[in-house]
Amino acid sequence: MKKIFSLLIVLCLTTVNGVLMAQNFALHFDGANDKIGVLDNAVLNPTEALTIEVWMNADVWAGSIWGACLLSKQGTGPDKGFGLTVGENGRVEFTHSVDQSWVAVNTPQILGLNTWYHIAGVYDGSSMKLYVNGILQSQVDVSGTFTPGTGVVMNFGDNPTWSGRRFTGTMDEIRIWNVARTDAEIQQNMTVELTGSEAGLVGYWNMNEGAGTTIADISGNGNTGTLLNMDATAWVGGFTPPGNDVGVLGIAAPSVIGSGFTNEEVIKIDVKNFSTQEVTGFDVSYQINDGEMVTETFQDVLPPFTSAIYIFSTPVDLSGQNEVAITGSVHLEGDGSPENDAITETISQTNNFMLFDHEQHNYGSSGQVHTKFLYMPDDLTGYSQILLHADLECPAGGCDPWDQPALLNILKDGYANEIVRYITPFGVACGGWVWDITDFKPLMSGKTTFESIIQAWGASGWLLNMELEFIPGTPDYPYVSVDRLWNETNWVYGDPNISYDLPEKTITINPETDAAKIRMTISGHGQGNTLNAAEFAEFTHKIWVNGSEAFPLHLWKTDCGQNACSPQNGTYLYSRAGWCPGQDIQPWEFDLDGMFTPGSDLNLDLVLAEYLNLLNTGYNGSSHTEPYFKIQAYLIQYSTDMFVGVNDQKISTPNGYFEVFPNPSSGVFTISANHTEIESVRILTMNGRIIDTRSFAGQQRFDLNLESQPDGLYILQVTTKEGVSAVKISKQ
Repeated sequence: MKKIFSLLIVLCLTTVNGVLMAQNFALHFDGANDKIGVLDNAVLNPTEALTIEVWMNADVWAGSIWGACLLSKQGTGPDKGFGLTVGENGRVEFTHSVDQSWVAVNTPQILGLNTWYHIAGVYDGSSMKLYVNGILQSQVDVSGTFTPGTGVVMNFGDNPTWSGRRFTGTMDEIRIWNVARTDAEIQQNMTVELTGSEAGLVGYWNMNEGAGTTIADISGNGNTGTLLNMDATAWVGGFTPPGNDVGVLGIAAPSVIGSGFTNEEVIKIDVKNFSTQEVTGFDVSYQINDGEMVTETFQDVLPPFTSAIYIFSTPVDLSGQNEVAITGSVHLEGDGSPENDAITETISQTNNFMLFDHEQHNYGSSGQVHTKFLYMPDDLTGYSQILLHADLECPAGGCDPWDQPALLNILKDGYANEIVRYITPFGVACGGWVWDITDFKPLMSGKTTFESIIQAWGASGWLLNMELEFIPGTPDYPYVSVDRLWNETNWVYGDPNISYDLPEKTITINPETDAAKIRMTISGHGQGNTLNAAEFAEFTHKIWVNGSEAFPLHLWKTDCGQNACSPQNGTYLYSRAGWCPGQDIQPWEFDLDGMFTPGSDLNLDLVLAEYLNLLNTGYNGSSHTEPYFKIQAYLIQYSTDMFVGVNDQKISTPNGYFEVFPNPSSGVFTISANHTEIESVRILTMNGRIIDTRSFAGQQRFDLNLESQPDGLYILQVTTKEGVSAVKISKQ
C-alpha cells in the first residue's frame, strides 16, 4: 500500500526480475482455490484483546455472510479462534470465540463491488466492534473468556477448518494486533504503511514483494505467509487512497413518513466524504421538480469517510402537493468521482410504510439478512402509537420446513437493537402478527436502518411482508428514553463450565422521568439436554430491583396448538420456553412505578432459575446445541417534558464536551465544543418545536441567536454518535 506524507503519494521503485516496478502491490484471489497459509504461532493467539485490519476489493459476493474469508483462524473442538468474512451482497462479519461459543458482529449490506474498503474488527474484552473505512458500523457487548485459535493455522482467502469459503477479489495491508485499537488509531493509520515495530503489532503483511510464493511478516515475528495455488498473475497493484470525493447519499427531509406536506418544509441532504482527506467549503444544492436550483455552502469540516445531514436555511412551501421530485447535489473542486454527486428521489408522504414487500430470506443468494434504510421524521411526538405488522408467505419452492428464530433490528449508534422477534412456522405461510413499537421512538427518529433477519436453512426460505403504521395523536408521554440492559443472542444456560449469572445493570434515572418500565423479549432454545432444556423446560426466573426480588418471570407458553398457523408439521403442539412455532413473541413489560427516584441510580438484575445440564456441553456434533436464551431487554423511561441534562452550562460525554455561554438579555448563546463526534446541534422550544438546526463538526465555537424569539426557556440539543444530550437555556 502507498505511504502518505503531507497528502502526497510517494512511490518507491525497485527492480524485480529486471523489470522496474512500483513498490506497491496486493494479491488477487481467484475464488477457486487461491489462499495464503500462515503457520500457528503463539503471538497470533491473543487472549485479552484483538484487532484485525485489511484493505479489500471484492469482485463478486458469496451467497452467505460467512461464505468468503478475508482472514480466518477458526477451529473446532472446542470452537476457538477468530475470522473476518464478507458476502451476502456486501455485508461484513467479525467472529471470535467466547467461552467456546461463536460470537459475531456484522454490518448491513453497505459494501459495493470493485471498490477498495478498509475493514477492521476489534475485541476489547467486553465488546466487539466492526469498522468500515474507519467508521464504527456495529458493535455487540460480550462477556466471558476469549478462546484463542491455538494449534490452528491461519488462512487469508479461505477458512482453515471449513475449506471452500473462498474470497474472490484483492487484499492488501493485513494487520493483526494484540491490543484493541481505538477509532482514532484506526483512522490515523489505515492509509499509512507501518514500520512493523508498532506496539501491539503481532502480524503485518504489506504484500509489497510483487513476485514470489511467500509474503513476509513485517512485524518481525516470523509469520511468513505461503501462497497456495497462486501463480505470478496473482500479483497486482496495491491499494491507493482515493482522492477528493464528496457525494450524495439521499434526501433526508422531507420524510416519506407524514400526513402531508406543509408550507414550511425543511430540505435536508445527506452528504458523504468518500475520501481519506477532510473536506469543507463545497456547494450543496437542491431542486424541486423543475423549479429553481437552490445552492448553499457546506462550511463545516467533514472528516474522511463520514456523512452529515446538511439542512438548508430557508423552508419551502410544499402544501397542496401529493408528490414531489427532489434532486440533491454537491460540487467540490477536484472531485474525482462525479457519478455520485447527485441523486433524485420522488417523495409522497404516508402513515403506512411498507418496510419489506415480499422480500425473500433464504439460505442462498437472497440471504438471511436484509436491510432497509429510511429517513424518518426528527420529531415523532405527534404520533400516539407506532405499530409493526408482519406476514410470511411461501416462495415458489415452498416455505422453509423448520421453526427458526426471526427478528427485526434497528441499527443505531453502532448497535443492533432488537425491537421484534418471532418464530417461523413449520413449512406453512402465516402471519397477522402485530407489535406495538412506540417505545422505540428515540431509535426511529432521523436517519434509521432497519435490519430483518430470518434464519433459514433451505434455498427457498420465506417471503416477508412487514409494514410500519404511524397513528397520529397525542401520547400520554410525548418523550421516551431507551437504555439497553441485557442484549444476548446466545446466553448459555446450565453448562457446568460457564457461568450463566447475568451482570447487574445500574442506570441513572433522568430527572424528568414520570414513569418507567422494563421491556424484555426472552425465549429459551436448545434441546436434547437435561430436562430437554432450554426449549422444552419450564422455569420461573426473577427480576430484582435495587437489591430486592420484584417480579417473577414464568417463561412458558402452553397455547402452541391453538395459534393462527395451525395446523403445521413438526412438534408445533408442544409447550415451550416463551415461544411457539409460527407465533410472534410479545415482550414482557414490568412497571417500575414506585421503584425509582428521578435523578438517582436504579439497579436491575435478571436472575435465572438454577439449572445444571449434564448431557451436552457445547455443540455435540449432531443436531442439538446446549441450552441457551435469547434475551433483549431495555429500560424505557417516559416524560411529559423533554429529557435534558441537569447541568445548565456544560455537558460532558466519553468523547469530549461542549459548553454554553449565555447572554440572556440579547438572546445570543455562544457554543464552545471540544468533541470528536458531534453531528448536529439544534434549538427547540420547550414543547419540542424545532427553531433552528445545523450540522456540526469538531472543535468549533459559534453563536446561536434567539433575538427574534420570545423570552422563556429553550432546549439546546446536541447529537453525537453516543446519543442525544440537552440543556435548558433561558432568554430573558
